[in-house]
Amino acid sequence: MRSVTRSIRMRSLVRAGLLSLGVSLSLFSGGAADAFVWPNVPERIARSLASPDVSERRAAAQRIGELPSELGVPLAQRALGDPDVEVRLAAAEAAIALRLSRAGDLVIGWLGEGDARLRLAACDVIRSSPTDRSVVALGRVLGDPDAKVRVAAASAMGSSGLPDAVSPLLGHLDDSALEVRVEVARALGRLADPRAVVPLIGKVQDAVPEVRRAVARALGELGDARATSALMIALQDGSQDVRVEAVTALGKLRSDEATAAIAPLLEANAGSDAVLAPTTMPGVRPGQGSAGAGEVRAAALRALGRIGSESAVRALIGALAKDDPSAPRSPVREALVAAGKSAAPQLVAVLSGSPSPSTAAGAALVLGALGAKEGLDPTVRAMQRGVLPLKHGLRALAVLGASEALPAVLELLSDADPTVRREAIRAASELLDPARPDGRAVDPARAMLLDAATPPDEKIELVRLLGRTGSPRAHDVLLPLTTTKSRSFRLAVLEALGAYTPAPPKVEAVLLEAIADDAADVRLAAAASIARAGGPSAAAKLLERLQVAAEQDRGAIGLALAGALSRVTDPALAARVGAALPSSPDVARDALLEGLGRMRGEASSKVLRGFVASGIDDRRKVAEALAGHPEAASVLVPLLGDADPGVRANAAWSLGAVGKKDALAALTRAVTDPDVAVAGNAAGALGRVAAREGAAADVQTSLCRAAADPRPYVRANAVVSLGLAGASCEAGLVVGLLQRDRSEAVRLAAAEALWRDVARAQTGKETERRALARCAGEDRNATVANRCARPPVRTPGTDDVLVFVAPDGKDEPLARAPYALVREDGLLRMGIADRRGAFFEFQVPKGTIRLAVPAQLAR
Repeated sequence: MRSVTRSIRMRSLVRAGLLSLGVSLSLFSGGAADAFVWPNVPERIARSLASPDVSERRAAAQRIGELPSELGVPLAQRALGDPDVEVRLAAAEAAIALRLSRAGDLVIGWLGEGDARLRLAACDVIRSSPTDRSVVALGRVLGDPDAKVRVAAASAMGSSGLPDAVSPLLGHLDDSALEVRVEVARALGRLADPRAVVPLIGKVQDAVPEVRRAVARALGELGDARATSALMIALQDGSQDVRVEAVTALGKLRSDEATAAIAPLLEANAGSDAVLAPTTMPGVRPGQGSAGAGEVRAAALRALGRIGSESAVRALIGALAKDDPSAPRSPVREALVAAGKSAAPQLVAVLSGSPSPSTAAGAALVLGALGAKEGLDPTVRAMQRGVLPLKHGLRALAVLGASEALPAVLELLSDADPTVRREAIRAASELLDPARPDGRAVDPARAMLLDAATPPDEKIELVRLLGRTGSPRAHDVLLPLTTTKSRSFRLAVLEALGAYTPAPPKVEAVLLEAIADDAADVRLAAAASIARAGGPSAAAKLLERLQVAAEQDRGAIGLALAGALSRVTDPALAARVGAALPSSPDVARDALLEGLGRMRGEASSKVLRGFVASGIDDRRKVAEALAGHPEAASVLVPLLGDADPGVRANAAWSLGAVGKKDALAALTRAVTDPDVAVAGNAAGALGRVAAREGAAADVQTSLCRAAADPRPYVRANAVVSLGLAGASCEAGLVVGLLQRDRSEAVRLAAAEALWRDVARAQTGKETERRALARCAGEDRNATVANRCARPPVRTPGTDDVLVFVAPDGKDEPLARAPYALVREDGLLRMGIADRRGAFFEFQVPKGTIRLAVPAQLAR
């Protein structure tokens, strides 16, 4: 089993079944002890803060931020009033770290101190925790003699979101220091108050390019059409950076009036799209780097895509002629996709004419990405006429995902061009779904498999294609190939046989034989296929084998058995599994308990309930497995009080899957659990239950309170849960977290919640949209910026997934490893892996999952 690098790569070993994920755990020494505070530490810090020895007070102030919020906040408040500057500076850092409520009011007096460090620290505290009084006080600091202080004050005022900040900022657009003018312009853009439009238009011609750039960006954020003419003039600016911001701003205004002025920019450096990225990527702040002509062109493409008018689409289609259709990503195609389905009629017209090969390929690929079914026939006809290169047409049909395209694709499986053949195999595989049997590909694939001239790598892909058909007729082709001498070919055959659910007896027999093979990779492939497709007969035979198998075989057998049990409802077999558990070794116990969780019916949940008083490892697995049994939800509530935090964490998460409204009270109490995994899972469970039960009002108060928890993953799950439940807190709370929270996980959660809010409302939500746009352009973390840049695309449905946690650089999973799993819906599941180094996740939303830093190490 291959582990994953630090970049969290994944390899799916079992479709919707088994993943091997890795994360660096080398820093995890001490586990929860890192979050533990000895009872006498707060008392010692408090005594030291009262000491007449200033060095002792300074040392104590440095430690305040290490304390839990409920202990550190009172001490930070006291230290903020200390007469020593160094103590107060340390207290300011602690107040920010502890998220001290209304801290801005406590440092207003600092704004008049003679030491500039105190004035800067006060600005930072107010930025972190703004209040009406403190923001008004910042207005006076805009006249501070120190330019750094003026910059910090403007930044804090812009982050506050308060209308009272606008007038003082407008009075300082002509500050003598360029860095202050830049920050004032940025702040006015963030505040999005229409009073700033006309004064900012007057600064488009500032003498300094950095200021003009900030002004153009601010006008775009304000979104007022009055700025259109000034921004069109800025397209001729001598600074490429200013031109990038101006054209980006025009795109945000979505004014078709600007299309004619933007279109000529597409001729600049066309063909260099593949190397445009550095300063146009989300997360790069103004002033970082200098734009080139290619970046101006990329910004123009994005702007036209946002405008999306008929003339804008026409200009973008013209740019396809110089685009490379072989590139995986293309700014031109992405802009046309952003224009939406209104672009489809013009794209269809292109394919019906006589375009260049690049234009035809680009048009087809965009139609596919748009999911525009009206593009199917024009794409096929353009391929047949020779207007559209076959390999690009096949790729477009695969992206379109219309099964009606399959006959046209299958015709090309035997094409003379190997590039076309491989693309046809890939396209056919994409268009097929084993859950919907379709035998049309069986005969063409068989013919190519039997053809001696077919290269080995194509034969392997054809085998996988046969598995995708889900057709019983494919068995006759695949089964004779299971004894082939080629290891890679044999593994592909075993994998393909696992696509047929439920597997017929002859397929089960072959897979059961392969699971006893001498080669470990063959055993694993067979086990994975049985886990996906095996039924009651296979489960019974595997249970017998498990009792007598050698140690090295039990892992594969357990994996297969757990999956096969998910298709079993026989009470007698559930009883047999329960009887086998007490004498089973650790490597098998977790697989058996997991299998009982995946079995449906009262009989299997009854067996699981019999193990709730077993050892810690068993209890952890039982608490996890009960997520598959809604009828046993009441058993999970007492487990929230278990002495072991791993049991409590799994019980909280499982209640999120099966709990009803009556579980909300227990979960609300669990959100305050001292263990971060328990509290975080409980916060996530509240959102899942509330979304399912329509109970937003019942969880709103507890989730809003949890959104201010000092532990980042608790805040993150609380914020995502607010979005899932459709609940809301005080105005601006989630936007504030997106703008100011130090934790990447929390900012990602805030972006997720805001996009849900925007999607739910469909129209309006301008404050939320502006916050997301600012995040996309300014957040220093690329992952956060990309999440903010565009709404998430959801794939319907869920999967049951077994995840193995492999430490960085290791080939084997680590038993009892701490983990944090990030799901596609943004929720984090936290806990301890089982004795195999694995955990099972029921009904995870389809999409990407990844491991994050364990909760105890999150900052």
